[in-house]
Amino acid sequence: MVLPAFAQPKKDSMVWNGNAMVPLSSMPIDTILFDLNDDIGRQIQPLDTILGYAIRFSPALMFEDASMDRARYNTKYTRYLWLNGVTGFANYTYGNQTNLNTLNADGAVLNNSLGVGYRFGANITLPMTEVFGRPNRMKQLKAEEKMAKYKRADAELDLKRRVINDFFNLIASQKVMKVRQQDVESATLSVEIANVEMRRGKIHPSELSRLKNILTIAESNLELSRRDFMVYYYQLETLVGVKLNSLRRKTNRIY
Repeated sequence: MVLPAFAQPKKDSMVWNGNAMVPLSSMPIDTILFDLNDDIGRQIQPLDTILGYAIRFSPALMFEDASMDRARYNTKYTRYLWLNGVTGFANYTYGNQTNLNTLNADGAVLNNSLGVGYRFGANITLPMTEVFGRPNRMKQLKAEEKMAKYKRADAELDLKRRVINDFFNLIASQKVMKVRQQDVESATLSVEIANVEMRRGKIHPSELSRLKNILTIAESNLELSRRDFMVYYYQLETLVGVKLNSLRRKTNRIY
């Protein structure tokens, strides 16, 4: 993972791993360097910038760009196909100046030339399909160019929709995760208080069991929200084509 110059941490510096400050050397290379206690929408680059990266590095759009180039080159190539019916020749002869005569059936001379020197010329043969079918063929190729262009535009719109969807899902999932974390903390505190109250005989053990069940559900919901956050995070990173850690705002530097 390559980070911009402003985001390059110092060797063995302390960085935030989402829960606590830890040494940089102890973190996996794909660790999320965002502060998950702060809104990730304020730490990452604006949506327009992210869309720009996605459009620039998308393999799907690169494929569509190549399809547009192919259609354009095919049109250029077809423009000159009529030259297949044009052939040229050139030769040079030397020696005695032989007089070459071409005679018709009654002996009249049709052509008189010397057999020494340069000769060149051209033969032109144009099929009728080139004469009458060429305009429609060129229109067809022009239409294919437009199809490639519009298909590329459609692929770009689809990519933008997916990036926008994952971007806001990522922001929302982080907020949900924080709420679930608060639920776990509240349920944990309730269980601790219930333990004390039960030892004092103030509550029935069934009440403690009920609170522990609530804590279990809260922890399960927290894990599900963490899963959703990570899925949206890496889906967005895949669509953008660069590490999201490298798209952190300059104001959020790591020292």
